[in-house]
Amino acid sequence: MKPLAFLKGFQLYIFIILIELQATFLAWAFEKEVSPSQLDSKVKRVLEIIAQMEKANLSSQSRPLKEAIVTEDELNAYLAYRIKTEPLEMVQEVKLKLFEGNYIEGRVILDLNQEKLPDFVPKIAVLFFSATFKIESGKIYFDFKKIFLGAQELPVNFVSEIIKQIDLAHGNSPEGLNRSYVLPFGLKDIKSKKGLAIFYY
Repeated sequence: MKPLAFLKGFQLYIFIILIELQATFLAWAFEKEVSPSQLDSKVKRVLEIIAQMEKANLSSQSRPLKEAIVTEDELNAYLAYRIKTEPLEMVQEVKLKLFEGNYIEGRVILDLNQEKLPDFVPKIAVLFFSATFKIESGKIYFDFKKIFLGAQELPVNFVSEIIKQIDLAHGNSPEGLNRSYVLPFGLKDIKSKKGLAIFYY
């Protein structure tokens, strides 16, 4: 296979991994977790917040929305904890940066050592991305702005169109890369500020 043709296929492969990551992160949110006796204080705080949310959402009484604020450091500690306790195939690390107006940037490190790839493909792939998100009708919608594999910018619109065709071929709604996901039960809204994530429940 020619390097250019392979690289295009590899880019699609990376994007599909990114979509799976989005879905996994949302599945992680609000799961019940039996935590070990010794945990990082940041992880403990996030787990305590999740437990509070679960308790509040089990109540049948009507109430005004509550908010839970999680710092960027706490969120990243929690993601690292979940990757360690529930490993994702190939994923070594995920880190997010939070900004005003529901804008996020992130870094994903993928270990491709077990994959049968040509020599010119790095065995450790570092993926950078920026995106915005919005909440509407109980769903979160992502809008990716830029994605880089190392220093190489990947064509978001082109790959998104390919993913739409894959969706159609499998009988799914053709949402492409910027797809939506149903929010976990009880979660009504999410907002970001610089260094903070605010969850409304």
